[in-house]
Amino acid sequence: MIPMYRWLTAAVFLLFFVVAVHAQETKKKENVFLHPDKFYAKYFPNIKITYNPSDSTYIKTYPKNYMTVALHVLSPTIYANLEPSGAPQASSDLRTNVKTITGLSFSYRHVTAGFALSLLPPLGDPPGYGSSRYRTATIKYKSPIYILTFRFMKIKGMTDINAFNSLDLAQQTVYRPDIIIKEYEFEGIYNFNWKKYSYLSTIDYTESQIKSHLGFMVKAGVYSQQFYGDSNLLSVPQRPYFESFDNITRMNGFNIKLSPGAGGNLVIKKHFYMACAIFSPLNLYVNRLFTTEGIAHKETSFQWVLDGSASIGYQSKRFYAALRYEIDGRTAALTTFRYTSVYSYIGLDVGYRFKAPTFVKKFYKDTMPPGM
Repeated sequence: MIPMYRWLTAAVFLLFFVVAVHAQETKKKENVFLHPDKFYAKYFPNIKITYNPSDSTYIKTYPKNYMTVALHVLSPTIYANLEPSGAPQASSDLRTNVKTITGLSFSYRHVTAGFALSLLPPLGDPPGYGSSRYRTATIKYKSPIYILTFRFMKIKGMTDINAFNSLDLAQQTVYRPDIIIKEYEFEGIYNFNWKKYSYLSTIDYTESQIKSHLGFMVKAGVYSQQFYGDSNLLSVPQRPYFESFDNITRMNGFNIKLSPGAGGNLVIKKHFYMACAIFSPLNLYVNRLFTTEGIAHKETSFQWVLDGSASIGYQSKRFYAALRYEIDGRTAALTTFRYTSVYSYIGLDVGYRFKAPTFVKKFYKDTMPPGM
């Protein structure tokens, strides 16, 4: 008869063996995408990101352990026009009713994330305007040399201010609460004069221009816009003027951009500045129209773009404030109609820099590639 202690010894050994084998199998099947450090070690074992410093006589770089929190208050002008060829009186002149956009952004090292909403209710609405809602989210990876940006934007509810399109003679506008505009943007900016010209200093405020300078850049990106409603995008009176546009409920646009540009920062008494930047005005644009049954028409053309910004502001070691203006206007002349969209903003930015909390540093270190 085998002694009891030998049974127990064999049972403990067997349990240890099973646990060891299970642990080994688990390790083999471990999802490295859930563990950034192991992901970089497996797929990019030799990665080590390094950056050359900017010229310190022109650009001030803030300490790496600083984090920035900023409040943004914007007054927007947003509209979309659909104009049929040869009949401008039947255009859709769609406007939003968003008076104020409020946003927050957070920056640490090479990453900036932010969001903005139309939080305040419209005050003093123009007659006949309905309500609109706006929201956006942005994440940036940036260095002095280049900036990569992903942005999402959604607008819901627009008002057509062209009285021609109203069926009610007493009503000068047509409110379309069902109309939605969605945009997905991914773009990059390369700064050729990064050693002496800081594009970041006036759009992200993670650097400071301390001596005036000009710079040349190039912007490249892909952009997707969805413009749709629950029913026909056109009202009844204007439909006869739009050829091949019957029962269209959705427009999808896809843009490819490669635009050279230039910018400049004028520094006044160290802490004050004036800045502007502009990019060349041409995109490749692919437009698709959808009915409830599917694609009705597809067309490719060039799109004219007005893309620029200007600002005036103040920067110190901890605090900054700026008044800025941005515009992104696009016009695509297609075979039977012209589509124009404009997003312009006058905004106030107020931010503060401080030493980042420990948990932010740890999260950043655990998720970013070595050297970032």
